[in-house]
Amino acid sequence: MSPPETVCDQQHLETCCRKWRAAGRLAFDTEFIRDETYEAALCLIQVSIGDGEVVLIDPTCDLDVAPFWDLIADPQVTAIVHAGKEDFELCLRTTGRLPRNVFDVQIGAGFVGYGYPLSLARLVDQVLHRRIAKGQTMTDWLRRPLTEQQIRYAVEDVTHLPDVYSKLVAQLEEAGRLAWAQEEFRRFEEAGFYRPRIPERLFKLRGSKRLDGLGLAALERLIEWRDHWAQERNRPIRAMMRDDVLVEIARRRPAHASDLQVLRGFPQARNRKVVDELLALIKDASATPRREWPKPYQPREDTPMIKATLDILSAVTRAICYEEGLGHELVGNSQRLREFVDFHVGRESERPSLMLGWRAEFIGQRLENLLSGRSELHLFGWPDDPRLDVVTHAATPTD
Repeated sequence: MSPPETVCDQQHLETCCRKWRAAGRLAFDTEFIRDETYEAALCLIQVSIGDGEVVLIDPTCDLDVAPFWDLIADPQVTAIVHAGKEDFELCLRTTGRLPRNVFDVQIGAGFVGYGYPLSLARLVDQVLHRRIAKGQTMTDWLRRPLTEQQIRYAVEDVTHLPDVYSKLVAQLEEAGRLAWAQEEFRRFEEAGFYRPRIPERLFKLRGSKRLDGLGLAALERLIEWRDHWAQERNRPIRAMMRDDVLVEIARRRPAHASDLQVLRGFPQARNRKVVDELLALIKDASATPRREWPKPYQPREDTPMIKATLDILSAVTRAICYEEGLGHELVGNSQRLREFVDFHVGRESERPSLMLGWRAEFIGQRLENLLSGRSELHLFGWPDDPRLDVVTHAATPTD
């Protein structure tokens, strides 16, 4: 492995970017720290276009890395990554621009039988039969100079990606699944993929499912207020207020400063500015018309047969994915199956993800045939080589 080239001045960076743009593709990874800040502190960018050549861009040298992010947002340049969501989020937060023309090798591998999600070390081992060392995940990437171990780790994060990419593209084309993978990659081009809307985050906070509609209206405002506070001061969200305290304030909806002072785990109760802002938020939420309140969480009370049906659909999905070499985690979790069943029985009007795009082509119609009685399951080969087959009946003129 040749020593990496290090970029520490603007002209050098722009020269490299012109080279990478001409190549039409690049593999990259980033190292960043966000322990004590809202925005991630970018410490290093590693880039490779193949042949074992790696370039390290050092943002701590007071570089303007915008020319690099311009490449990531250029649809004419393929950006090759492994589990690249956080790397692309840096691009979005820094420039306001979304990536284009992404190829995530972790996702691509899941479409051709390698499993999903795989660590980089396992993926490189399985695809290229090469071993890489990992062990610097807790390192201080802002410290300079970088150690030999840090540099080796940084290089190995990208040096194999171009070769993995080439192998996976060939295998995806052979399997007829390149378009499926590209459809999945397009998630990276959607802003909502990186920061779900506040209504979508409500029920992810522990205790929020017990709130009534007004409590949820208050919680929406509190989440937005906490996000703004942390971003404005570049502090971690948890530094301002824990999730459980936020939910408790939404539940109690205090009207006086003294009501906040009795809360445990809320030292900001002594900060008059914070208290005044919170009380104003609660007052504003309380004035919200009932028709605008979020709907309270409705616990499911599935019948035994609905539960059995979901179990059967899950087993069928896993079996088909195993037999046809596609990571079942890519197809979806139990929530996607539940949405599919809800749509089928008329509980939901929005078409579920299992009936859209590549998922509909791969699994959606087969599950639909099962629920409609047009298919049946055959289990054979037990116990030495168990197989679960879905047998679809020929359509009749009355179907």
